[in-house]
Amino acid sequence: MTLALQGGGSLGAFSWGVLDRLLDEPAIRIGAVGGASAGAMNAAMLVQGLATGGPGEAKRLLEAFWRRVANASGSPDVAGAGVLLPFAGMLSPVADALRQAARGLSRDQVNPLGLNPLRGVLDGLLDPSVFGTERAPTLVVSATRVRTGEARLFRDGEVTDDALLASACLPQLFPAVEIDGEQYWDGGYSANPPLRALIEAGAPADMVLVRTTPEDRPDPPVGASGIAERVDEMAFGAALRQELRSLALAKRFLADLPTSAVGTLARLRDARMHAIGAEEAFRALKSGSHRDASWSFLTEMRDLGRGAADRWLEADLASVGVRSTMDLSGYTGSTLDPIVAAPPLVVS
Repeated sequence: MTLALQGGGSLGAFSWGVLDRLLDEPAIRIGAVGGASAGAMNAAMLVQGLATGGPGEAKRLLEAFWRRVANASGSPDVAGAGVLLPFAGMLSPVADALRQAARGLSRDQVNPLGLNPLRGVLDGLLDPSVFGTERAPTLVVSATRVRTGEARLFRDGEVTDDALLASACLPQLFPAVEIDGEQYWDGGYSANPPLRALIEAGAPADMVLVRTTPEDRPDPPVGASGIAERVDEMAFGAALRQELRSLALAKRFLADLPTSAVGTLARLRDARMHAIGAEEAFRALKSGSHRDASWSFLTEMRDLGRGAADRWLEADLASVGVRSTMDLSGYTGSTLDPIVAAPPLVVS
């Protein structure tokens, strides 16, 4: 099985819960994991744990990562603690920076020293030396080249702490991460998460997409902050929609490919897509939830993820290896009637 983990800030704790539940299922064998932003962090902890100690160690590392995120945010939240508020920037650098960015302040105002607290979260927890080893599932994380806006996919031994920080680099908060002379921003802008590249590279044919945002929002946003949040959500969702559209069209056009065919085209045709999400619960979350790194909220998201994985296992596990359970037909996009060329201009 291949896992594809979407980003989403604190909503990435939903994926933690999904993974925590899937790791309890003996029938599931994870061969490859791809992720962007928070999904990249989850992916790295999952692969490292599986490589070094199996499912139990993967579960431990995932919890340790999210506990550190909560600690770095000053959980419990000190924003309403009155006298402690002047020290919020010291006690909770992540949460305080996110709140100030939400108020429209520039990155230099929010983070004048250019510090990235996520580096401290990973310090002593991440061991990149295990990626690409015999017992490790394939690991792919995405970042976005600032220069071109294109995705850069880091695979196995290329996944370092810098690669993960690049994948989760929100430019409103942190300076771009430089790797080999190239600057990178959050992978959610360009591959959130990488799908087609994993399939083309030969990842296991059953791919489970773990979503951390709703597919649509019927109600329009209200107020400046609601509009800004929806704009960000649309920007990060565009890459996923484009990947799903690409897969949907590829599968449609390759349906008649001979069964004997092998290689990239055959892998695209034969890919079986599945998805785990919580559409109604995501829609019901209050504005700014993706910035809530308190331990109580993170564990709420974890439990939501475990419940969603439970329902998916009950409904769809038997279809793994047999057929897709995710309908891609809605992603083929808008179409136009055939354009009739105008007759040539004849000059008499």
